[in-house]
Order: sequence, then structure tokens, then C-alpha cells
Amino acid sequence: MRSSRPQLTFNRRAALRVLGFAAGGFASALSMAEDAWKPTRPITIVVPFPAGGGSDIAGRLLAQQLSTRLGQAVVVENKAGASGAIGSEFVYRATPDGYTLLLGGLDAQGMYPHLRKVGFDSARFVQLGGTAQMGYALMGRAELPADNLSALIALAKQKELTYGSGSTGSSLHVVMELFAREAGIKLLHVPYQGAGPALQAIAGGQVDLMPVPIAVAPQYRSRLKAYGSTAAKRVESIKDIPTLREQGLNVVCESWGALLAPPGTPQPIVQTLSAALQDSVASPEMMKKWAEMGMTPVSLPTAQFAQFYSDEYRKWGEVIRVTNIRLD
Repeated sequence: MRSSRPQLTFNRRAALRVLGFAAGGFASALSMAEDAWKPTRPITIVVPFPAGGGSDIAGRLLAQQLSTRLGQAVVVENKAGASGAIGSEFVYRATPDGYTLLLGGLDAQGMYPHLRKVGFDSARFVQLGGTAQMGYALMGRAELPADNLSALIALAKQKELTYGSGSTGSSLHVVMELFAREAGIKLLHVPYQGAGPALQAIAGGQVDLMPVPIAVAPQYRSRLKAYGSTAAKRVESIKDIPTLREQGLNVVCESWGALLAPPGTPQPIVQTLSAALQDSVASPEMMKKWAEMGMTPVSLPTAQFAQFYSDEYRKWGEVIRVTNIRLD
């Protein structure tokens, strides 16, 4: 009777070959441990937005922490334009040697590619890990005759209200269109050249509404009315302001940052940079800074962050589709 068990043959030559592979693998592992990648010259983090903004501030804080951990200078270079697409493409096409990185995020990688043809594929960036995230406070000019969200929605159904944003296609623009859709109202978008000018406009009463970054929202509490936040849960710096989701609107938007490397970056480089990033993001110094800025760290393991990154890309692509946002 023939056995159904597969027949295995094992001779002396095969045994030596296996032992050779095993020894080689062990030696390789030792070599990897001993020869972990270490930078030998300064690293550049490209921030694809203007100097002085939230991304720039976060990038410079992060650069200081990374420099300490990597033993090399880490400098920030601003390459602004096209909602982050210009700087993103620059890094996407850079040599994948670990010396040119991108401080990417929701606007540049999660939203803008759904609105315009860009010279990069968001999915092909090597995701070293997240940095921090921050929601927005929906705020209105002081003279607006609506003291709460219900009154604001009722007012918007009677007359067309305006809102300001930092640019067409930015997360400020997209989240306000999502808010309008969820509230069943129409709003008129007034884009400015950056969040700073938009803040000046609403403070001066030139527009009715604006999603104000939570990092600066406390500074405007005495000058603007607050109707809710787009954060997933209440934020300590504005804990008396309920989220929009608490108030019955499915509007959650937290702008996040990520440190990205060009496609094809070798794994030893990725491992060194990812470890330094996670250590930096969760350091006591950065935790204090994130809190001061109204931000929360995105310190997810690499695989979980990759899933988060992919989910956000799909989510906002669908939001842009259903809200029919166009740049032309």
C-alpha cells in the first residue's frame, strides 16, 4: 500500500547547502545589526508650504529632535505652491538615499491629488511615520446673528453665508464643503493666499465663517464666535467647544502630518529614520510642544500608520467626489 505522505529526500550535499544558507542568513543578520544605516551628512526636510505656517513650525521642531537622535544636522527647506504639490514632487523625484525627506500630510497627499493631476503618486512615497494631527474650530465673525450651531444653520438657510480658507483645494476648503453638505446648506467660498490672510479677513468681518486651526483658535475666542470643532473628540485647549459630531453632524477632519521618503528608499535607511522619528514624536519635549499647539501626536507603528495613510486618502477622495469640489 503506497503512503500518501510526500517523500522527502535529504542527502549530504543538500544538508551542506542548507547549513550554508543558515550560516549565511545568520551572518547577514549580524551584518545588518552592525551596519545599520547612519547619515554622514546633513538631511533636508522639505516643507511644501510657506515659512511661518503650522507645517513649517512643526517641521523645524521635528528637525531639532531628529538631529539629536541621528547625530547630523537636519535642515528645513520650504518649497511652497499648489497646495503642497510642488514640494511633494521635488521629494518624490529625489535620490532615495535618506538625505531628502518630505513633511507631507493631509492637504498634499490626501486631498490635492483628487483635485488636480500631480507629478507624484501618494501611495508610492515611503511612509516613515506620522507626526501630529490637529482639527479645526468652526468660527464666525463677532457680528454674525447666530450664537450656536443650530442658529447658524438656520441663518444659512435664510441667506447665503461666506467662508474663508487658505486656498482652493485645501483641507479648510474641503472640510467646509463637507460641513455644508451635512448641514443641508450652501456656502460661498472665498479663498485667500494662506490661512493667515483668511484669519485677518474673518477677524475684520470680511467673511462670515472660517475653520480656524485649533492651534490658534484660543487667540480668537474674544473676537470670533465658536460653533464646534472638527476634531474626533474635545480638545483640551478649547474643551468648552463641542465637536460637530457631538452636535449631530458627521464632520470629522484632523489635518495630519507625515514624514515621507522618495519611492525606492532602501530598508536599512527606512528603519533608521522611522526609529528616530517615532522616538522624536513621543519625546517629552515634543509632547509638550504638541499640546501647546493644540495638536496630538500620531505615534502609530509603521504598519498601522500605513493603513491610516491609505484610509485617509480613500476617505477624502470620496468626500471630494460627493461634494463635487472642482478647481476649474
